[in-house]
Amino acid sequence: MTTKLVQDKRPDLINVIEVGSDNIELGLIPAWSHSSLKVFETCAYRSYISKVKRIPEDYGPAAERGSLIHDECEKYVKGELEQLPDACGKFVKQFKKLKEEFAKAKVETEGEWGFTIDWEPCAWLAPEVWARVKLDALHHESESSARVIDYKTGKKIGNEISHSQQGLTYAIATFFRYKDLESIQTEFWYLDHGETLTQVYTRDEAMMFMPKLQERALTMTTATKFPPNPSTYNCKRCSFGKGEYPMCEWVLK
Repeated sequence: MTTKLVQDKRPDLINVIEVGSDNIELGLIPAWSHSSLKVFETCAYRSYISKVKRIPEDYGPAAERGSLIHDECEKYVKGELEQLPDACGKFVKQFKKLKEEFAKAKVETEGEWGFTIDWEPCAWLAPEVWARVKLDALHHESESSARVIDYKTGKKIGNEISHSQQGLTYAIATFFRYKDLESIQTEFWYLDHGETLTQVYTRDEAMMFMPKLQERALTMTTATKFPPNPSTYNCKRCSFGKGEYPMCEWVLK
């Protein structure tokens, strides 16, 4: 079943996507996130199995470890856990500062944000939700500036471009949610390696990239066909082609 949403106003100041007041008929996957968009653009058929056929993907022990560490980090920052997890030992000062700022009501943790197709904030599971953004931490430094922080348990090398795109998506969403912000710094904390990746965006700079993100997301959320894109690299990172009875008939061994 598809859903029809009407976009009757431009979501930005640059009219790049000619949507106007026409109906946009959403496809089989009517909502997106940074991670699901990345999967769709890598192999649309993988998205079809996961989001349309609703078969859970097995992300393996590394992802399970990451989720556990993220939960512990959140509890520490919120004061629910006294001892900082050992995995965060390379960021002791940073987490201590976040904890202090949380106590001052200047930090949000594990924000689950939903947005409509015209980038109006809505509930995570609202019927009209079109985009979902989940932040590890948001530090309100002042009325006009904020820091978006994401904890990473993987490596930095080789992921700089992907993570920079993720940070840009987070910055765009944060600007839409908080209308008074003028500057956002995105930060990725690579907990295992003690490294960081940072980028600063003004509102105008981030919004220059918004139309392209909107276009990519619309391609995914209006899709009715999901062609496979098998390759040694793609299939190695997809669990649907593994096991005795693989879910994907296109998998390359």
